[in-house]
Amino acid sequence: MLRLIDINEENWLEVIFLSTSQGMPAICEEFVASNALSLVQAQFEKTWTTKAIEKDGKIIGFTMYGYAKNQGYYELCRIMIDYKYQGNGYGTEAMNLVITEMKKIEKCKNIYLSTDPENIRGKHLYEKLGFVNTGEFVDEEELYVLSINK
Repeated sequence: MLRLIDINEENWLEVIFLSTSQGMPAICEEFVASNALSLVQAQFEKTWTTKAIEKDGKIIGFTMYGYAKNQGYYELCRIMIDYKYQGNGYGTEAMNLVITEMKKIEKCKNIYLSTDPENIRGKHLYEKLGFVNTGEFVDEEELYVLSINK
């Protein structure tokens, strides 16, 4: 079973060395910014929540979500599963955990996310979970939205 856990002084280093592909993490990986960049961003932009994704005591992924002030909406800004754990359904399970957490935010009526147009696997997952392509682009990424029924 997956769970979202706080990032702290015991696990932050493990979180920043997770990668979506083999080799050392880059500041911007193929379809997502690095976890290190995300943690720094969240230190300066206080509207973001960062969590490690844990499976059986092992950190396997990372997520960042919250209020995107510049855009004026709630966003699942980052989610990643380390390359060693991909292909096991953990992305779907992690997305469902984050959606559940975001539904608890009183003012959150919609959850937005954006993705590279070439991220076929990601787009398939988002659509499977009910996200709809808005037809809009943000920073050259396709914008998706999930309406929350409260």
